[in-house]
Amino acid sequence: MTDNIFSDALFRPWCGNPLRTREDVEAALRALAQPVERYRSPGGARIRLSATAAHFDQAAADLEGYARLLWGLAPAQAGGADWIDWPPIAAGLAAGCDPAHPEFWGWPGRADQRLVELAAIGFALRLVPEKLWQPLDDRSRTLVIDYLRRAHACEFVANNWKFFRLMIGMGLQSIGADHDLALDERYVDEIEAFYLGDGWYSDGNVRRADHYIPFAFHFYGPLLAALQGGGRTAAYRERARLIAPAVSRWFADDGPALAFGRSMTYRFAIAGFWGALAFAGEELPSWASMKGFYLRNLRWWAQQPMADRDGILPVGYGYPNLHICESYNSPQSPYSY
Repeated sequence: MTDNIFSDALFRPWCGNPLRTREDVEAALRALAQPVERYRSPGGARIRLSATAAHFDQAAADLEGYARLLWGLAPAQAGGADWIDWPPIAAGLAAGCDPAHPEFWGWPGRADQRLVELAAIGFALRLVPEKLWQPLDDRSRTLVIDYLRRAHACEFVANNWKFFRLMIGMGLQSIGADHDLALDERYVDEIEAFYLGDGWYSDGNVRRADHYIPFAFHFYGPLLAALQGGGRTAAYRERARLIAPAVSRWFADDGPALAFGRSMTYRFAIAGFWGALAFAGEELPSWASMKGFYLRNLRWWAQQPMADRDGILPVGYGYPNLHICESYNSPQSPYSY
């Protein structure tokens, strides 16, 4: 009798994927995203994967499920993916922003989790408007603009969250919607105040440096530099160049990255640092080395029993583990890729 009567594919969504090419990475994304679709609400706006809770309300957690997939789906679509079912996603955007709809996400407020998740929507509107914006009717467009403007005007937590206002503003600009540019400029200045030198930031009014810095500040910064441009974003490129040698030493030769800091349930988000640099056209130190860091890390994750049931990513790290759950981890949080 075999020692393992269970299929590896149940717990290892990337089992059998060599993860050596762009096509392999797209297949890995598909293996993570498609099992989630069965949990999408009828109106498309909400995804709920389990009954455990975070410190924010259920509507925000359901929005998290909707939005976090977009960090992977939008770039995949822009790169030519043909398997993504966009009509329910576009319908969900309209429903989530409609206060008269039963799947309304609720109005965003000061330091609200919704502000985090709307950054992904701003990013997707900028990257694939033909899938997310153009299918909407005039009423839905008006509701989406109103919702995003309200969010953009809120006060965000005084840390890496300030990037989220900039991402929402980018989304509004990409669909031709006016918004208060002075608010963006203020947050650019306040992000500058977090800079410590040598590529490092403090994450707000704390002197703390961990793996969250490269996969937050040096993820959103290069994306804005690539998609917005302008002199104000040039510093984001230069600081990513400065920190890249340090981050490279966090990756072992066989792929795993240093597990140090917060949000460990985001798993391979640290490898997104290299993906963001490539997206921004930054060759640090070479395309081959960046590809190596990125793919070796994903190949290491392919060996871990990181999934729970039917390919769903639960809270945990190398395996499902609620002991590492933080107060802001809902069941949808692991989809921060």
